[in-house]
Amino acid sequence: MALMDQNLVLSSAQAITATAQSTNAYDILNGNTLAVATGAYTTNAIIGNATVFGEDLGLGRGKGTPQIEVFSGAGTPITATSLDIQLQGAPDAGTGNTSGVTYVAYIGTEAIPLASILASNRLARFDFPQRRVGAALPRFIALNYVVAGANFGGLTVNAYVNLGGTSAQSTLGNYAANF
Repeated sequence: MALMDQNLVLSSAQAITATAQSTNAYDILNGNTLAVATGAYTTNAIIGNATVFGEDLGLGRGKGTPQIEVFSGAGTPITATSLDIQLQGAPDAGTGNTSGVTYVAYIGTEAIPLASILASNRLARFDFPQRRVGAALPRFIALNYVVAGANFGGLTVNAYVNLGGTSAQSTLGNYAANF
């Protein structure tokens, strides 16, 4: 069981035909997502009247760092040869959004062959990347879906930032009912 928050979604049923970035990027500073293409914050990123929202990375219970999870959609893709998923990061370019930033791949999957991309299956899981030596600390995290061969047909992906299991996860079911 994982915590799921709409503010942490990078791709929601995003159709992948040719190589493309995730629809949204995760802003580490503000703890929510914004559109990769326009740099605008998504409408679901508005939380009360706060101008800056800080994220809670957990209670420090040894659960590890946040992870990025990528799943295939319900359909079975056709045509393309393979898919490589890259986790990318970009430092702030001084605009406070994704306008003008340059993404660098930190880690990626190996080529996932078409035959291995099954419907509703996990394609990748990445731990939050560490900063490369000499590189600026990334503010924005996004995914890049690299398609090899012909374009995909019928491939959708869902990806999100997973902040870890709930604190009640280990105790659910351990208490008697009707108390």
